[in-house]
Amino acid sequence: MPTENAENAEKTEKTEKFEKQELTTRTLADVLAFIQKRNYDPGERLPSERELSERFGVGRGVVREALSVLENLRYLTRKPNSGVFLTPTPERTSLETLSLFSELGISLTTDKLREALEVRRIVEVQAVQLACMRRTDADLEALQSIVDRFDAAIAGSGEPTSDLDYEFHMAIFNAAHNTVLTQMVHPFYLMSAHRRATFFSDKTRSRTSNRQHRELLECLRRRDDASAQRIMGEHIGRVEAALQTGG
Repeated sequence: MPTENAENAEKTEKTEKFEKQELTTRTLADVLAFIQKRNYDPGERLPSERELSERFGVGRGVVREALSVLENLRYLTRKPNSGVFLTPTPERTSLETLSLFSELGISLTTDKLREALEVRRIVEVQAVQLACMRRTDADLEALQSIVDRFDAAIAGSGEPTSDLDYEFHMAIFNAAHNTVLTQMVHPFYLMSAHRRATFFSDKTRSRTSNRQHRELLECLRRRDDASAQRIMGEHIGRVEAALQTGG
């Protein structure tokens, strides 16, 4: 049996590890926000680890870990005896980097969100066609449950409709039975999470969205892939239109 001292030591170690991870994450967000605000050019040299450490009030080891994350994402490169540099723009707009921005609460530009929606439209219109061909009874039951919960949320159940919208679309991908597709689309939902929450704060939009969800579900029941693709295109088109008007 572990002694009380050993248990306390283990708890302390876990707490310290968690706090260090939290500090690294906050520093990572600070570094990214700083780079975005200063609008550095591709290939431009960034402040040194020491300068960043002083700016954000954290140890150089924490800054080093944050920079390592960005280097692994090909957002920047570190050159021995030269410093830290931004990589060319194509690398800095990888899916991994854009998703990281969203998870850290750093706003993406309207252009980047628009481009993400364009890709999402292409992928989801094809996915719903596959779902019509491959869906099972269990898939239909899962989708039915989500649209019912969505209606309940509009009526005041408390579930965020933006979360239920995400669940519905992921269930469509599950019904397509293609794990690569499911993994590929997830980052696009991360990118638009904040904007979707705003979009679905409007009950009229939520009602219209779930009406289209029910129409898509009926298309899947009938295996009517042509109608499903048309409705999915219209469904995503509404979000694109709202983005263009700032909604």
